[in-house]
Amino acid sequence: MQSQSVGQSGANQPASADKPLLTVLAEFAHSLEGDAIPSAVRDQAKLCLLDTLGCIIAGSVTAEASALQRAERRLSSGSGVLLSPSEEARVLGYMGDVLELNDLIGGHASIGIVAAVIGAARQADSSGEQVVDAIVAGIEVTSRLYESTAWTKKPYTESGMVIPSLVSAIGAAAAVARLRGLSVAMTAEAMAIAGTIVSWGPAEVIFGTGGTIKPILFGACPADSGIKGVEYALAGLTGPPHLIESPLGLMAALSHSFDESEIRSPRVWHLLKPQRKLHASCGYTHSSIDAVVDLVRQGVNVAEAKRIKVQVPEYLLAAVRKDHMPETSNEARFHLQYCLALAANGADFISPAHTLEFERYAASPEIAALADRIEVTSLEISGTIHAKPYNISRVTIEGHDGEIVEGGCNAPRGSAANPLSDDDVVQKFRRLASARMADTEIESGISLIQNLARPGNDQGLWAIIDDILEADAKAS
Repeated sequence: MQSQSVGQSGANQPASADKPLLTVLAEFAHSLEGDAIPSAVRDQAKLCLLDTLGCIIAGSVTAEASALQRAERRLSSGSGVLLSPSEEARVLGYMGDVLELNDLIGGHASIGIVAAVIGAARQADSSGEQVVDAIVAGIEVTSRLYESTAWTKKPYTESGMVIPSLVSAIGAAAAVARLRGLSVAMTAEAMAIAGTIVSWGPAEVIFGTGGTIKPILFGACPADSGIKGVEYALAGLTGPPHLIESPLGLMAALSHSFDESEIRSPRVWHLLKPQRKLHASCGYTHSSIDAVVDLVRQGVNVAEAKRIKVQVPEYLLAAVRKDHMPETSNEARFHLQYCLALAANGADFISPAHTLEFERYAASPEIAALADRIEVTSLEISGTIHAKPYNISRVTIEGHDGEIVEGGCNAPRGSAANPLSDDDVVQKFRRLASARMADTEIESGISLIQNLARPGNDQGLWAIIDDILEADAKAS
C-alpha cells in the first residue's frame, strides 16, 4: 500500500524549532478536521477499531481477563457493577492485549487508543464520526513518536523499558482531548500529564517473567493515563511541556537519539501503512515464523532438521530467545524457539490455542525436541533496509545428511510491506469474535463498524461493549 503525504493545513507545516514537541503534536491532532483526513485514512481507522474489538472479544473469555475485571469492579467507586471511563478502558485494554494479537501500528497504538476512546466517548456523548476521528488522531500521534526511534532505541538490557506503554499514553490523551473539546494548549497539557503518570513500561514484564499482569502495559495503562490526563488538565493541573525532547525526558530514556523531523514535520499517514498481526505472538517472532513457514511450503523437512540457526537483530535476543520451554501462556507468546517449532511442524500461523494450551503443545516430543535444536543468534542489519528491524530474519537449516538450506524474511504477513487485506482483517474478526458472538451478531458488528459514521451506529457499538462487560461480569 502506498503511503500518502499529509495535507498542507495547520500543524502539517514545519513547526518552529523552539516549540515544544507536545505542542506540535497537539496542533497536529487539532488540524485533523473534515477533509484534512482522507477517506482512506478513516477507513483504516475503522479497520483498527474492528481488529481491536475482535481482540477484545476473544481476550474477554480468558481467565486472566475475568480476574482483572473482578478486581476492577471491587475497586470501582461506583456500585461495583458500573465501571467509570478509566476502569472500562483498563478492562478493555487488558482484554485486547492478553492474546498478543493487537496490531503493531505505531508500536501497539490501536489497543491503547481504542480502549481510551471507547472508555471516554460515551461520557462525551460522541458520535460515530467523532470516535473514528479521535482514533485517527491518537494513532497518528503515537506513531510519530514511535517512528522517531525506530532504528535508534536502546537495547532493552540498557533502558529496561519498552516504548509502546509510554507513547500510546500521549496518543490516548490526544484522542480523548478531541472528544472532550480541549484547546490546543489544554491538549498539550493533557498529553504531558498522561506521559508522566503512565507506567514506565518495564521490559522485564514484557520479555522476562512477567506473570499475568503484562497485558495491562500496552492497552490498559496508556488508555487509563490518557483519560486521566485530560481530566487532570481540565482541573487545572499542568505537565512538563518538554517531556519528549528534554535531556532528562522520554527520548533520552529510551533511545540513543531520535529523528525529530518525524514529529515536527510528519510526511506520511501511518494508518496507510498498517501492520496488523496474523500470529498470536510477539511481533518480534513473526519474521522468523514466516521464514520457516515458507521453507515448509517449499517442501523442506524443517521438523526433522539436525540443527536450525535463526538470526534476528541483536536487540531482539533478550526479548524472544529463551533457555527453557514456556511455563506460562504469556511466556509462550514471546518464546521464539517454541513458535518456530510449531511452524516447522505444520502450523501455518500461531493461533490463540497455541499459547492458551501451551502445555499440551510443548509436551509433544516433536515440539520440545525441535525447540532444543534451534539456535538463535544476532543478525547484522543496515538502516538502508526498508523495513522495521524486527521484520528481518535469516534461517539456516542443516539436514542430517549435511545439506544446507537457507531462507529468510523481510516482510512477514501483516507487516506494512506485506499487509493483511481488508478482507483478511474482517476474516480475523470473524475468527476472534466467534469466542463470544453468534454468526448473525458477528455480521451485524462488522457492518456497524464499517458504517460507524452513520447516525445511531455509535449506540450499537456501546451495546457490543456492554454485552462483553456484562457477560464477563456474570462469569466473574
